[in-house]
Amino acid sequence: MGLTYRIENVERKLLDKITCDRCGLEIKKTYEGGWNQCGEPHSYFHEPGFEKDYFLLQQTWGYGSRKDGEKHEAVICESCYDEIFKHVKIKITE
Repeated sequence: MGLTYRIENVERKLLDKITCDRCGLEIKKTYEGGWNQCGEPHSYFHEPGFEKDYFLLQQTWGYGSRKDGEKHEAVICESCYDEIFKHVKIKITE
């Protein structure tokens, strides 16, 4: 009766290092992440923390593009983001 859990060994892909693709700045990890203090199977897993935030650009180009089928990805630190997008209108929401 009730809930019965089974714990399985699961490989987890964790973010280990962040490097800006424009300037090469490495953003250092501040903590490793892990399960909450109870460690229960249904507990929330916290991802590793980093000292600064970053911008992740991901685009899969579609039909009609000269880049059809290509997947592009770039990681940009906040300083480079500010420089790259200073002349682009960005919609900012709270």
